[in-house]
Amino acid sequence: MKNQPHRLHADARHGLGGTELDRSQPLRFRLNGREVSGFAGDTVLSAALANGIQSAGRHGDIPLALDETFAPLIATRTSGALPMDRTPAIDGAEFTTIGSRRDPIGSSGLLGAVRNLMVGPNRTLNHRYGDVPPAPEPWRSAPTEDHLTAEFAIIGGGVAGLAAAGAIAAAGKTAVLIERAGSLGGAIRFFGAVEAEDSPDETLAGLMRGLEGNAAVTRLTGAEAFSIDGGTVKVHQVKAEGTRLVSRVIAVTAGTIILATGALERLPVFAGNRAPGVIGALAAHLRARRHGIWVGRRVIVNTPHSFAYRLALQAADAGIDVQRIVDTRINPHSRFVDFAKASGITLGSGLVASRADAIKRNEPGLRVGFAVAIDDIAQDSQTIETDTLIAAGGWQPDLTLWLSAGGSVAWDAPNHWLGPRGTRENLVLVGSAAGWRTTTAAIGSARAAVATALGKPPVPFEDIRIDALFETPDAPTPVAPRRVTGPAYLDRGISLVTRRSAAPDLAQHPVALSLGDIAAAVQIGAMEPRDAGPVAAERGGISGDILGGSWTVPAVPAAAGTPPIPAYLTGRFGSKPQVCVVTAFDPRHFEPGCLMFERSEHLDPLKAIGVVYAPAPAGAPGGIAVIGTLPPDGTLFVRDSSGAVSSKAEKLKL
Repeated sequence: MKNQPHRLHADARHGLGGTELDRSQPLRFRLNGREVSGFAGDTVLSAALANGIQSAGRHGDIPLALDETFAPLIATRTSGALPMDRTPAIDGAEFTTIGSRRDPIGSSGLLGAVRNLMVGPNRTLNHRYGDVPPAPEPWRSAPTEDHLTAEFAIIGGGVAGLAAAGAIAAAGKTAVLIERAGSLGGAIRFFGAVEAEDSPDETLAGLMRGLEGNAAVTRLTGAEAFSIDGGTVKVHQVKAEGTRLVSRVIAVTAGTIILATGALERLPVFAGNRAPGVIGALAAHLRARRHGIWVGRRVIVNTPHSFAYRLALQAADAGIDVQRIVDTRINPHSRFVDFAKASGITLGSGLVASRADAIKRNEPGLRVGFAVAIDDIAQDSQTIETDTLIAAGGWQPDLTLWLSAGGSVAWDAPNHWLGPRGTRENLVLVGSAAGWRTTTAAIGSARAAVATALGKPPVPFEDIRIDALFETPDAPTPVAPRRVTGPAYLDRGISLVTRRSAAPDLAQHPVALSLGDIAAAVQIGAMEPRDAGPVAAERGGISGDILGGSWTVPAVPAAAGTPPIPAYLTGRFGSKPQVCVVTAFDPRHFEPGCLMFERSEHLDPLKAIGVVYAPAPAGAPGGIAVIGTLPPDGTLFVRDSSGAVSSKAEKLKL
């Protein structure tokens, strides 16, 4: 496929040829003036990747990979802003990316097309990042156009979501199943089966049979649930209706909301970890499985877990040259390790990727170096040239919506992730989002949640693990020794926090933090584990620029001894907030991040009337806080680790 150099053949083994594509229906559209070819079933992003567009642009002078978590918004002449990864490719459409560009004249329109003809295809969308924080997606504040009502709303169409939907249908109840991808099934084929579990295909077939012909379950695919307010989920969906794209916001109201949002693969921390050609193991699998995309024909795999071996073996069967698999664990044991050895793949262990550099600017190809994962060992290995580096990471339950709905999280040291804490009324976590690791447990937790919601006793289930003697446990997300050769980002996405920028004060970063940012900050020592939960509650579960409005905190004279207000609190508590000293009725000290409420039973961060941002002056008890509206008698409740603490707030005297 000359015009689609990164497309695998339709008959690639293990379904890696693109199960969502209809190759009998080719299509073409323009993106910033460049002709892009694809097939029915492609998104604008997948077609762009297949055609060789690898970079979204640059952060300073650092190229950033274009991928499913980092892509500019797009628009047509007749549409508003659309998400590149969820917008169906339409034959004959004219798309333009939204945002500032490094070369706006030569990277779009007629001049962009002429440039592509004269000097070859541009492999970058040429955007410029880091100058100003990105704005939130416009659909987050758009009016609701449709409303659906059901007894259950299920967010996530993997095995846990499908199991919940099946149990609801069997009970004769109604549900709306919301899935961000274009198809159901999630990541079960990446993780495979353990012990006596059925194969992924058999498991999915059984779950889908439970939904066949059942009109009680409404399915919304290609739909992103972006907020939860009480019993209402807001969803954004883009659909193709003939040659027209329809973008709509749907409100789904339900008595019980089930979060089956799965787990995110974290980004290993090393110089060049977001260079074009670097991708996570799960993302590489889903990209190939859904749309038949694989960049280049050579790959190196660096992994802290055994699942990436399975992917490497499947890629080799699909015609990819797996140059080597480098495990961060020392002498790991797994059936997949044995299979890789038997296949003749070169293996290594005890090393982490330490750098990834482009061989040539704006062209495919990487030089990859490795190092022992110890800070005082400075010598890198000799670099190896490849087309793609699969940099696998550890797992993080996707709790973004849980946080946005007022849920709490805390650092879970044994699992090296942020885990959920407490409960929320009519909101329940299942599957990987709840921390379960196996297919059996994901299905069992979903069915148990439905039974409990219906007032029935749940059926017990187990999270079956393979003994460590046969399967070496996952290692933490790889972190390379500190380097000065280039920035190492803490996560994918729009926050653009680097290892260096996280060190001074992560709380000053102007863009909302992701769960991956916070987890990585704990792992590299830039944040105390005890602070991870409060920071996530205050700065996670939201999108884009959190500076927002035009209000600024009133200046406080230096003589008052009051530390400056963090910039991220700008506009957080209304247009005319007050700086106060808050003290409890016992001599306790409040840590920064403690939220304040009018009533003791309130838990939802969105109902907070203020937050402690600094210790009290001169080591006195209490703390300094910014408060939106001070109660008439100054009495309020501060939530710290012990619960709701009755307190008194007094306006700071200047």
